[in-house]
Amino acid sequence: NSKENSFCRKSVLLISFYNPKALGIRYLEKSLKNAGIPVYIVILKKFNSRNPEEVTDKELNLLKEIINQLKPGLIGLSIMTSFYLDSVYKVNNMLKDSYNIPIVWGGVYPTLFPEKCLEHADFIIRGEGEKPLVELAKVIFNYNCFNFSFYTELKNINNLAYKINITNENSIVVNELDRLCQNLDEYGYPEIDESNKFVIDNDRLILEDPLLKSFSYELSASRGCPFACSYCSSINLHRLYKGKGSYVRFRSVNNVIEELKEAKKKIKNLKFVQFWDEIFPQDKNWIDEFVVQYKQEIDLPFSIWTHPLKINKELIDKLVHAGLYKAVMGIQSGSLRIRRNIFHRVETQEDIIKASRILSECKVPRIVYDFMLRHPFETREDIIQSFELCKRLYKPFELQLHGLNFLPGTDIIGLAIKSGVVDAVDLEKKMYAPMKQQYTSYWGINDKDMVINFWYSMIYM
Repeated sequence: NSKENSFCRKSVLLISFYNPKALGIRYLEKSLKNAGIPVYIVILKKFNSRNPEEVTDKELNLLKEIINQLKPGLIGLSIMTSFYLDSVYKVNNMLKDSYNIPIVWGGVYPTLFPEKCLEHADFIIRGEGEKPLVELAKVIFNYNCFNFSFYTELKNINNLAYKINITNENSIVVNELDRLCQNLDEYGYPEIDESNKFVIDNDRLILEDPLLKSFSYELSASRGCPFACSYCSSINLHRLYKGKGSYVRFRSVNNVIEELKEAKKKIKNLKFVQFWDEIFPQDKNWIDEFVVQYKQEIDLPFSIWTHPLKINKELIDKLVHAGLYKAVMGIQSGSLRIRRNIFHRVETQEDIIKASRILSECKVPRIVYDFMLRHPFETREDIIQSFELCKRLYKPFELQLHGLNFLPGTDIIGLAIKSGVVDAVDLEKKMYAPMKQQYTSYWGINDKDMVINFWYSMIYM
């Protein structure tokens, strides 16, 4: 009883970096709440794509004010990418210097590099964290110190990695990954609640849930991606979960609609919905049920991400009728060589043209094609082929043009080093450089080649 009472007074503080919508940690918040654990969220800095900035000293002090007030028993840092590690280290160092509170990291980057992250954090949660975070919090709240019994409990928490320090010698334990949850409805869906959320940005602290002032609502109807693109970490996450159940899973339509009804009720200025699925569900029965319920219950414009091999005229027609106003389709390069040999994408030129024709015929109001240009694999011939492919795409459409970022934990890094287009030491420095440097470092390739610049200009036009 005394342990239970002590546990009930403990709370968890979750910190999201550069992500006001904070979809990932809102799922963790839901699991903690369902387990009866008080939870608070700090949204630390909004993302400024034109001028990204590190966390300031003033913002660190504001974070300390929150911690001093809440006195959490566990602090979680959500780290989806290496892009903002400089700010993560700043926050982590402040926490270590100022408090004796256990720190757990989670997200894609810690999942792929648990040992490296344990140089800073006390615990790492790999993969999906809803269940292991609850189990970790309960163990921490029931022990006053990290003793033998404490570490014995940790052995039973799947997805957990941690350091053991009993004899002044650190050793690292990486527990087995749990099987993937096949019924995503078990996780519920994120809550919109301003009573437990703080925003720190521009040296200011505000008690609010940014979603309440938003014009859009973001969600996912599924988890996992069926493709193996070399520039994305999804394939390596898939490999980690090999033999642990189906990697691509869908929520029920009812569960998705209930979430959207809640959002529509609470967000007074809600104008459109954005699905962040890597590839929007393409199951015919799922779509048939979704379009009926969505039109009846939600009836707002929505956007999806899709893939050339997943475009089906019958399904797109139904989605447009239900409110699909924007479809973003990744093409990435007009060069078959780049797509197949470098990006590990299997679609042909004709697959892309066919998908483009269907999107045009179905009259999707906004059609956006995603390209990654100006990277060291690209030759003059490759960029000309991208231009030629753009000429063949059915109108109307927009282009969304990016550079190629080499992200830790992606297959393209090995390809780049093996082919000699980058130097391994130089690439390592770039991948872990401050975010401003990372943000601009991949747009200078071939910028003195007048012929390539001409074809880039033609693509832009």
